[in-house]
Amino acid sequence: MDALIRTAPRGKVMTSYHGPHVPSRPEPDAKALSWRPGIRWTDRERIRAHSCSCRGVVYEFVGAAGQYFIRRTTLQTGAVEETERMLAVRAEQMWADLFAGRVH
Repeated sequence: MDALIRTAPRGKVMTSYHGPHVPSRPEPDAKALSWRPGIRWTDRERIRAHSCSCRGVVYEFVGAAGQYFIRRTTLQTGAVEETERMLAVRAEQMWADLFAGRVH
């Protein structure tokens, strides 16, 4: 992962850290990720990395119970969406693809 690792309690987006940005426009052939409503399914989530919050949408790389996923929070509306749960290797590749504009 290229993003600096930071942790924060669930539901609290860190706004004092100016981190990496997800591209405003993905590549023309970028694949759409399947986003579903965010649900709390364990108390032991760990935010391993996150994007900068200056653009209004924050992405978090989350690990919990041996599974990983990407969470997307729209700051203006408070909407929280997540990808499916997956193994670390696949999630890390998806996280890298998100910052490279290959997925959105």
